Amino acid sequence: MSDTEHETGSDSEASGEPKLAGILTFPPEVVAALDEHCAVERLPRDRAICEIVAEYLRFKGYLRRRPAHEHRSPQGEMPEGL
Repeated sequence: MSDTEHETGSDSEASGEPKLAGILTFPPEVVAALDEHCAVERLPRDRAICEIVAEYLRFKGYLRRRPAHEHRSPQGEMPEGL
């Protein structure tokens, strides 16, 4: 691991951010659509992204079946970012 990678990792750990934060960037219109999907489905953003990616992978044939159980937020939990 290089010094730059090590410093970046320790900076994110010190701030409490996930190590992969900021790895994916989306255009503003995609972020707006994702936020709307999160609000309608009452999902946190990270879970919504995982569900969308999993559905895409199923569509492309990389995943063959649905998950054994749904990964939904509890009723009282608010999606992040709202």
